[in-house]
Amino acid sequence: MSQVLRTVRRPGPLVAISLAYLLAVAGIMIWRGISVSPDYLLFVLIPVALLSGRFLGFLRDWVPFVVIFLGWEAMRGVAPKTGFAPHVSDLAHIETTLFGGHLPTAVLQQALNVGTFGRVLSYGATVVYFCHFVFPLAAGMVLWLVDRVQFVRFTTALMAMALVAFVIFLLLPTAPPWYAQQHGVISGFTKIIGTTLPSSVSPYYNGLNPNPVAAFPSLHAAFPFLGFLALRRVYPRAAWIAFAWCILVWFSVVFLGEHYVVDVIGGVILAGLSWLLMMRVAVPRVRALQTRTEPAAQAPAPEAVVA
Repeated sequence: MSQVLRTVRRPGPLVAISLAYLLAVAGIMIWRGISVSPDYLLFVLIPVALLSGRFLGFLRDWVPFVVIFLGWEAMRGVAPKTGFAPHVSDLAHIETTLFGGHLPTAVLQQALNVGTFGRVLSYGATVVYFCHFVFPLAAGMVLWLVDRVQFVRFTTALMAMALVAFVIFLLLPTAPPWYAQQHGVISGFTKIIGTTLPSSVSPYYNGLNPNPVAAFPSLHAAFPFLGFLALRRVYPRAAWIAFAWCILVWFSVVFLGEHYVVDVIGGVILAGLSWLLMMRVAVPRVRALQTRTEPAAQAPAPEAVVA
């Protein structure tokens, strides 16, 4: 039995088994209409922690991260209470101007949302949309299993990025395409979410005040792209699978009418800047974010010894 555990706990098999398990659980939850949110995923990851033999380390690293993340989710409900009028027509105008008078969401739906193919595509895009929290936590799980320092970098950058996005949502509320259509600003497409798969949120999320005008920058676009950037250090080639997932997410949120293309661009830029600041500014200055082979930038160089 001990030999089997040693084999399973090697980085390759452990990551493969953990990913397969997480995807299976997330798939069942989406199939049964259960929202795959961080509070549920924390408990879902407990078997991974037990299998890795690092359960206490899991509690130390994951519980604070998820608790802070859930606290941030609760803060998002403050934004609609500020009284700032959401930007609706101006964002729609930017989008149509950028694409020569066309609305990408309407163009995609009119071209692709037809017949059986369109219905299958709508369900597939909905599944991708519902995996909003699955991918960043899966990326975090892989990093935690393989390189804890990179996990700390990723989760720190993720929370910093989310905090910056919260400030933007607070001061500059922006409406998604479906909101603009409901207010008669644009037309020509359907709000697909709600017509495909049901999704029942957890009791915690059910008590939160949602924010419907937090479209720019798109965190649906930012979260997976940040995960891709963090995974590149650990798996330089396999990380491109994560980039392929990013493309699926970007397409899905626009096709579904949940985000404009400019929202996606904003999310990608936000993620890129967050990771750049993490690696270029935070890592050289914060010892907890460094590996043993990365000395702190402020550490004095050893004096030369003269024979």
